[in-house]
Amino acid sequence: MDTRWELRKVRWLFAGVKLFLLGLCLSHAECTYALHGRDGVATVTRTTADRTRWGGRRRTVEYEFTEPDGRRRRDNDVVSADWPLPPDGTVAIRYTPGLTGGSRLAGNVSWFGLGIFFGSLLLVAVGIVVLGRDGRDRDKWR
Repeated sequence: MDTRWELRKVRWLFAGVKLFLLGLCLSHAECTYALHGRDGVATVTRTTADRTRWGGRRRTVEYEFTEPDGRRRRDNDVVSADWPLPPDGTVAIRYTPGLTGGSRLAGNVSWFGLGIFFGSLLLVAVGIVVLGRDGRDRDKWR
């Protein structure tokens, strides 16, 4: 057996586990919105167009809304520069209730974190299958 090859497979598995943990952190907010989020309507208070660090354009939308318990909240979200301004000044939002809750414009999902999470989940699953298969094959010939 080639020890270097075995070590390389284990390193790939650990890299997949690290990516899985990173994806878990990045997709935590999306899971929270999916499980505990509520839909609402907010009033746009201000929009500003600015540039990203890499020269791209984006728009920051500031809005406020009232939770069902009467608490008024203000928040903002960043969207692409070509995001259409609503003619009536209201936007659909997704929020998590409470003092520590967050909010975002409806449909403004972070696909990057979810992609890393599910991609790393696939990488870890493949790594476990490959290591398990190699272990069974090796035990067969002893």
